[in-house]
Amino acid sequence: MTSARPEMEGVFSKCLEALQKIRRHEGDPAHFWPLYLDALREACGSPAAVVAARGVKAGSLWQPVAFSPDSVRSSAFAPTMMGALDGAADACAKEGAAIVGDGRPGFLAALLNAGDDSRTCVALFHRDGSDEARSRDALDLLRLMNDVPADYRLRRSTQEAIVRQGHFAGVLELMVRMNDQEKFLSAAMTFCNELASRHRCERVSLGWLKEGYVRLQAMSHVDDFDKKMDVVQGLERAMEESLDQDAEILFPAAVGNKNVSREHEAFARSQEVAHMISFPLRVNGEPVAVCSCERQSAAFAETELRLLRLCCDQAVRRLDDLKRRDRWIGARLASDLKVKLEKLVGFEHTWAKGLGILGFFLMAFLCFVPFTYRLESPVILKADDLSYLTAPFDGYIETVAVRPGEEVKPGQELLRLDQSDLLLQEAGLVAEKNRYARESEKARAANALADMRISSALADQSSAQLDLVRYRLGQAVVRSPYAGVIVEGDQIERVGSPVKQGDVLFRVGRTDRYYAELEVRESEVHHVKLGMKGDVAMASRPQKKFKIQIFRIQPAAVAKKNGNVYLAHGHFLDGGPSWGRPGMTGVSKLNAGKHTLLWIFTHRTMDFLRLKLWW
Repeated sequence: MTSARPEMEGVFSKCLEALQKIRRHEGDPAHFWPLYLDALREACGSPAAVVAARGVKAGSLWQPVAFSPDSVRSSAFAPTMMGALDGAADACAKEGAAIVGDGRPGFLAALLNAGDDSRTCVALFHRDGSDEARSRDALDLLRLMNDVPADYRLRRSTQEAIVRQGHFAGVLELMVRMNDQEKFLSAAMTFCNELASRHRCERVSLGWLKEGYVRLQAMSHVDDFDKKMDVVQGLERAMEESLDQDAEILFPAAVGNKNVSREHEAFARSQEVAHMISFPLRVNGEPVAVCSCERQSAAFAETELRLLRLCCDQAVRRLDDLKRRDRWIGARLASDLKVKLEKLVGFEHTWAKGLGILGFFLMAFLCFVPFTYRLESPVILKADDLSYLTAPFDGYIETVAVRPGEEVKPGQELLRLDQSDLLLQEAGLVAEKNRYARESEKARAANALADMRISSALADQSSAQLDLVRYRLGQAVVRSPYAGVIVEGDQIERVGSPVKQGDVLFRVGRTDRYYAELEVRESEVHHVKLGMKGDVAMASRPQKKFKIQIFRIQPAAVAKKNGNVYLAHGHFLDGGPSWGRPGMTGVSKLNAGKHTLLWIFTHRTMDFLRLKLWW
């Protein structure tokens, strides 16, 4: 054992030297973990080792980080090592490192401080028959060196922070220089020259999307170039390849990259460019330009690519603003109109655009499509002739044949007055007339000329009185002057009552000639013209419509409760309602010319506002 101790100390010394070098490692984690695990495995004298990590939550699965040697990953022993990780993590929970396997060859295990509290990291080493003393020494070494991952993580985070700070300062400096430029071409040249000098590029080019194609705008260290040159056209095709895919195109392409890079490869081979990359520049998520960088010295590192992306993302907005402004006013207006039309007819905000288009067509329909304006007015049914039948003489009502609302025929008996007094007067006057006639004959026979004349005069007087009585007898029966309807005069309850000459007994309206009387509002009367046609619907039968035509407009207004109205009369073109009665009411709608729906709906409001707001 004493002879083995110096040998072990030499191995440990070599491993410590290797681990110290690993502490200063500045590469990616994918390179750090295999180097770190190889050094620990050699220190432990283990033929196989694995580093795995899992989340601190219950049920999290182990994920392998690195195998040493790498061939173990595909060997049959890898599942055995992965299956022992749970027990190894529990065994290392107290002291940080432990022997797992109960005296059998088993495993050496150690908890590694990876600087991440959200994950548990364990290194597992196969013992392969190592003695107990060497295993204990190996555990001490694992405890001493378990903080190397945390130190590497901290140092890498610090370096990344320094790099990001440098990137930020560089981008700010680039933007300051670009903001000093007032023209697009000068800003584009500044952008290309700065990128070329900072990243040791032989050529940096900027192409801008124009009418569906990428056109070269600026090239580093070249003030003017011929757009028909082969290098320019080849570069534009390579830029279009990046723009069409909206992706970064790197030549030579990285392993596993599925982007098409045929034009980049053709351009690089024709111009003997060793390394080339193209970045699409986006405004509001849409690619509008492409920046291509060419370099011979070395490939583009990941940190350089991040810095280039950041520069492009920050510069594109300034370049786009200058591109839009640095044109004559007509081009700027056309471009702004195109952007607004793209928003209007594009595929985004479908519902809003659909409602907007619907609203536009609705407004156009309201403003430009003419419709017949239907002027609405109350209407009353009236007859052309209305007769008032009065008592022909003083007397008493004997019989009544009709009541209000009944239709009557021409000459139909309506009411009969008592004729008994008239008949007695007639009989007396007939007798008196005969007496005077005989006296006149007697005087003539006696040659009493004076008496004869007196008797003749008295006979004539009696005859005149008799004619009057007989005329009254003829007027004792009140008859209808024409076909119509009894509008007023309920005389049934007045049978036997006295009436005086001239008292109104009945009011009879004609039913063969009706007309409609319209009450047109004062604010609408200027729309009503002679000969205007319309429709009438009566309240008693609103389902039936009748055509009318205006034939008279009264010039004087009639005061109503809600304002002045003008009376317009219209006759029925189709004869009117056969069941109509004077005094029936309804609604009329006159065809008052063609107007738009907007005018129809708003003209009354507009007239009201004009009347109230003028000064």
